[in-house]
Amino acid sequence: MRAPFAHVGTIVAPASIEDCTVLSDLHGAVFSRGWSESEFEAMLRQPGAAGLIARYRGAFGRTTIGGFALYRVAADEGEVISIGVVAECRRRGIGRALIGQMLRDLYREHVATVTLEVEEGNRPAIALYRAFEFEPVGERPGYYVQGRPRPSGAIVMRRRLR
Repeated sequence: MRAPFAHVGTIVAPASIEDCTVLSDLHGAVFSRGWSESEFEAMLRQPGAAGLIARYRGAFGRTTIGGFALYRVAADEGEVISIGVVAECRRRGIGRALIGQMLRDLYREHVATVTLEVEEGNRPAIALYRAFEFEPVGERPGYYVQGRPRPSGAIVMRRRLR
């Protein structure tokens, strides 16, 4: 599977334990409550867990670390744990490149279905997931709580790979 409309200047590579500082910084830049290095390390050490880091080559050949994805596999199911693109790198194909690479990796792992939660008001993310054939399958009222004046619901989305 090829990520539709991914920017040619985007490079996606596997994340390792050595990238936990970068992952923590990225997560903190994207979400109101960022995860710590130790939280990323604990997650990446779990069986079936994996991460990706996206670098974007912008003006004058300068490379910026612009996004990440964290996911895991259990049996034939994949779960997107967290994915994000920093504000200044959005609308450049980084999210598409991350999702495309993640789906290719999950397919190679013989995953049958992939699920994720997305904030109900995050229209750009929902549109992006729909472009990759994710379909809404449920809701989780009040799922997002931390760092918010009031809780926000999540839409559960799923995509079949096999």
